[in-house]
Amino acid sequence: MLTPCNQINNLKHQQKSLACRFSLLVWNVHKENLTHPFAKKFSALLQTHPSDILLLQEIKYPKPNRAFLQNYSFALAANMETKKHLYGVLTAAQCSFETLTPTLSLTKELGFISHKSFLISEHRLCDNRVLYLVNIHAINFVSNKSFAKELQHIQKSLQTLPAPLIIGGDFNNWNKKRLQILQKFQEALGLQKLDVQEPHHIKSIFSHSIDHIYYKGLKALSATAIDTQHISDHNPIHALFELEK
Repeated sequence: MLTPCNQINNLKHQQKSLACRFSLLVWNVHKENLTHPFAKKFSALLQTHPSDILLLQEIKYPKPNRAFLQNYSFALAANMETKKHLYGVLTAAQCSFETLTPTLSLTKELGFISHKSFLISEHRLCDNRVLYLVNIHAINFVSNKSFAKELQHIQKSLQTLPAPLIIGGDFNNWNKKRLQILQKFQEALGLQKLDVQEPHHIKSIFSHSIDHIYYKGLKALSATAIDTQHISDHNPIHALFELEK
């Protein structure tokens, strides 16, 4: 697996602001997004759970590009690149992207396999403020000490960002120590953790849920985890937010 040389974006909603009430879908798609079963399920999912914003992890992006998320603007922060594909986290939205900051992890998993990536994006809101979105796929196959160092690296990148702010993704907090590290990360940034209905559908390892949404400066209206019947090894979380007045 190769460290990526390319970062991809397709921005076609640059004159459009995000509504003051908006929906969000967070999903680790496990590189299944180019398969026919996934495309069929994903289309049906967006019919039943319309989403203004998508925070997707483990996206498989084809080179050269073919029709891809045609109703969205999007940006990909790749963590791996091969001759035919890029892989990483992808943020898609039906509104403008004001800034994009893709970042690789400090270390590679197991010291040699690949980096992980996260993406910070800025979006114009209905009242002319901005929403910051952070799409994270946290590093996995490293020691707890390295996991803590990576979250501190992310925290440093986020600590000056004002509200409103949403951080979502796969945090790989699959043991007690990693959960404690993640809780310190949440507290340091002054974040609320989103309460999700049907939480048993969220991917868990050793009884620890690893997909999360954190936020501040917003009102959370609803959130639910959706059973997609093993299209990916994770299930999506759909949430509805509105701006605090």
